[in-house]
Formats: sequence, structure tokens, C-alpha cells
Amino acid sequence: MRRFRRVSAGEPARRRTARDSAALAVGSGANGLLAYLFFLITTRALGAAAAAPVSVLWTYWSAAAAVLTFPLQHWVVRTLAAEGSEDTVARSLARIWQASLGLGLVTGLGSYLARDQLFHRGDALFPVMLGAVTLGSCLTGLVRGGLSGRGRFSSTAVAMAGENALRVVLALVAAAAGATAPAYGAALVAGSLMVLVWRSALTFRREPGRPATGPHPFSIMSGIAGGSLISQIVLTGSPVLLGLVGGRPREVTAVFVALAVWRAPYLVALGVTPQLTQLLTTRAVRGAGGLHSVRRLVTLFVIVAAAVAAVLGLSVLGPVLRAIFGSDVHLASSALALLGVGTSLALGSLCLLLVLLAYGRPRRATAGWLVAVAVAAVWALAWQGGSLDRVVSTFVVAEAVAFVALLAMAGPPKGAPTPEPS
Repeated sequence: MRRFRRVSAGEPARRRTARDSAALAVGSGANGLLAYLFFLITTRALGAAAAAPVSVLWTYWSAAAAVLTFPLQHWVVRTLAAEGSEDTVARSLARIWQASLGLGLVTGLGSYLARDQLFHRGDALFPVMLGAVTLGSCLTGLVRGGLSGRGRFSSTAVAMAGENALRVVLALVAAAAGATAPAYGAALVAGSLMVLVWRSALTFRREPGRPATGPHPFSIMSGIAGGSLISQIVLTGSPVLLGLVGGRPREVTAVFVALAVWRAPYLVALGVTPQLTQLLTTRAVRGAGGLHSVRRLVTLFVIVAAAVAAVLGLSVLGPVLRAIFGSDVHLASSALALLGVGTSLALGSLCLLLVLLAYGRPRRATAGWLVAVAVAAVWALAWQGGSLDRVVSTFVVAEAVAFVALLAMAGPPKGAPTPEPS
């Protein structure tokens, strides 16, 4: 059975792994910074009002990354690592593209019907681009998965950074030309085409006569998508929730800024996850107990990270935020510490999602996050204090319950040395 690991003659495995991890972390960090740079250029060039349609498109692209790009990439990586064959991916490609095309048509049509409310325009340009973003997210996930699954992590890192680098270049051209909003929307859509530099990664080898093995592809992908989407909503939704429950505008902005800073390690970790998925899946298929030590390490990491975040939040983070973003960005040190603790828990939950994926049971992550959201909703409704404290504590409760639930679910399948079918 062929395994998809890149071998570099004369280079120790640990050094190669460290080099690949560093490349992925840098690529992911650059990808995040370039994404915000693209939006900064857009808003500066167009103004807040004129950039609103691009904001909606950018928001949808972020959601599509969680629902399509991330699941597709990690499904490909896990499938190649678990089966040692490209056959399952090759046989599934047609259905994946059909489903993506259908989703693109539905989202495009739906946004066209609501175009006045979403884009404040009567034409079909932005609805068409929204549908194109859906297909681009699918393309990106498959290419990154093909690269990562074959151990080409340096190329994966370049692909991540290159996508938003292309968007920034096109946005600068649009700004220099004095273009209107559709040009910036087209730049966002065109970014996905960067992955075609590695179009060979889309080619997967069929093995006629090979029986289907493992969980159903759409079962795996839907499980990853559910857990990924809910976790992203919880991680980024506190400013929105604070606005809805009556928080002051300054508090909303301060929470947004604080979470953006605390999420920096999380965004870097996202870039390294394809390598982790490959390593964890390889360990999982070797035996049911292969990931016990991983769960212990994740727990220890969360404890240490949460303690460090609490200390930083209670001490230096407040003055740092005010120095960088202005005196209006102010939160109590206790709130900053709690937001840091919650983000540390989110990092742990991300790792546990990958453990569940390695065992072929990512739908359990969705179940765990649904439980967390339900408990957090009860907590928020029962809270009798101020709006800010309610939102911050609800965020921590949701992240804590999710982490505990995923930790409990991430044990090996009982009595089975291989991943459990969904």
C-alpha cells in the first residue's frame, strides 16, 4: 500500500517536519495579514459605504473557507494518509464538483433575489461573484488537499499566501485605476485562481477494481464542515452578540480588537493543521491507542496556554492595545484575560477536531459544538449582569464546554484498531 510522504534524501525526518511546520505557519500568517490588507485597500479606496458589497462578499468568502475549503482539504489529506491510495478521491471528484456547482447556483440565485438588501445594487454582478466564490473555495480546498496529502507542505504554504497576495496586487491595480466596487469583488474572486499554478495537484489516480473503503466522503466532509463552521462562529461572533444584547459601540469595537489579537496564534495554527491531519491519521490507522498521548498533550497545552493568556490579559495586553489602537479601545483586564482563556480553549478544540478526523469520526465534533452552543445559550439567558460580562462569560463557557465534549469524544474506537466508519 503506497503512503503519500515526501522523502528528502539525507534530511532527517524531524528536521523536515520542523521545516514544513515553519513554512506552513509563515504561509498561514502571511495569508491572514494579506487578507486584511486587501480589505484595508478596498475600504480606503472606495470608502466605507461604497465598499459594503465587497464586505458582504468577503464575509461569505470567510464562511466558505470554513464550510468548503477546510473540509475538502482535510478530507483529501486524511483519505490519502488512511488509505494509501488516491482512488477514493478520484472517484469522488465528479460528485464534489456537482455539489459545489449546485451550491454555487443556489447561493448565487439566493443572493440575487436579495441583492438590494445584501449589495444595495440592482444588477447581478455581485450575486454571480458570490457563486464564483463558492466554486473557488472548492478549487482551493482540493488543490491544497492534493499538495498537503502528498507531503508538499512548502507548496501548500506558498499557495495559501499566494492566494491573498494576488488579491492584494489586483486591488492595488484597481485602486490605481480608480475602479469601482465590482473590480474589487472580481479581485477577491480571482484570488482562488492562484492555486492553478499547482493544477497537477487536482489529478488523482484511479485504481480500477479497488473496493471502496473507509467512511463515506460526504459523511467525513459534512462532519468537518459542521464543526469548523460552528467553531468559527463562536470564535468570531462575540462582537455581533454584544451589539445585539445592547453593548456600547466602544465595547463592541474593543472586543473585536481583543479577539483579533488573541486569534493570531489560532490563525497560524490553522495553517499547520494539514500536516497534523496527515501525522495523526497515520498514527490512528496503526492502532486504536495511537493518539492517547496526543490527547494528553493537547490538554496540557490548553492548561499552560490558558494560564499564560490569563497573566497577559491581566497585565500587559490592555496597555498594549491602547498604545496600538488608541485610548478608546479599552476593556477591563479581567475581560481581556477571559477572552484569552477562551481562545486557548479554541486552539485545543481545533486539535481535538483533527483527532476525531484521524479516527474518521468528525461528526462527533459537530455534536460537541452543538452541545456547547446550547449550554452557552442557557448561560447567556440566565445571566443577570451587564452586557459585556454576559458576552465574555458566554464565550468562555461555549469554548470550555466544547473542549470538554470533544476531549471526551476523541478517544479511540473501542475494540477497533482502525478508524470507525461514520
